Amino acid sequence: MSLVLHPVRCLRHWLAVLLMVGGSAHAGCSRPIVAPVAPTGYSVIVKGDQVSGAFPDALRELGKQYGCEFVFPVMPRARSTYMFLNSAESDLLLPASRSEERDNAADFVPMMKLKMALISNKRSGLRSSSVSDLLAHPEWRGAVVRSYVFGNEYNKLIEQLDAQHRMSYVAAPLMVARMMKAGRVDFTVVAPTIFLSTLAEDPALADFAAQVQFAVLEGLPATESGVYLSRRSLTPADRALVLQILRQAARGSLWKWFQYYYPPAIASFAIR
Repeated sequence: MSLVLHPVRCLRHWLAVLLMVGGSAHAGCSRPIVAPVAPTGYSVIVKGDQVSGAFPDALRELGKQYGCEFVFPVMPRARSTYMFLNSAESDLLLPASRSEERDNAADFVPMMKLKMALISNKRSGLRSSSVSDLLAHPEWRGAVVRSYVFGNEYNKLIEQLDAQHRMSYVAAPLMVARMMKAGRVDFTVVAPTIFLSTLAEDPALADFAAQVQFAVLEGLPATESGVYLSRRSLTPADRALVLQILRQAARGSLWKWFQYYYPPAIASFAIR
């Protein structure tokens, strides 16, 4: 007895085969993608062992579509930077600003620009509108997060302030805010999006936002922010897929989550 295939059923069969073949071509990552993180405002939120925020949520959302799992071990920023640049123990560095040193070791996927600002306690009497003016007042003391990088101009400014013995270095932006409120330092230089959202982490700092002032410094341009992708830790196939995910995040997924977490007044310091 001859077998006659129904043309519609035959078409459905081959469509299913094609879908399976296409799916296997993008079967997902061969292992979890490791991105160590530290608290960074609403960009990365850490509560106990739970990690959320604009960057993790955007990558998790896209990872489900592409078959890639992203894991976010929590550790100090300096340690995560070392793991990425030196020991190749991690696959992504995020959120990250662009620098020559990092460009030499990994590939940068830009996602937005962040306006940098001089943030100071109003009662400190600190008034400055330019990098040169800030450098001309050695009596003003500042604090920044160790290993924060926000472009070459930022790096140069921090190096110059450090050479004047005016800088303190801490592990997290929350510590900077506490030092400023206690009057131990007068200022910090950072993206307001990071500083203002950090205040929400500690109820004792809830009223501190009204006590600080912001000044965009002449000579300190907006810095590119995004994600660095390792050239060493991933297989070529995994790396190509993760790069595709990061580019998809840059096209709008990250900005969607950024607007979800950040109030409009803070989001205004970011440029898509």
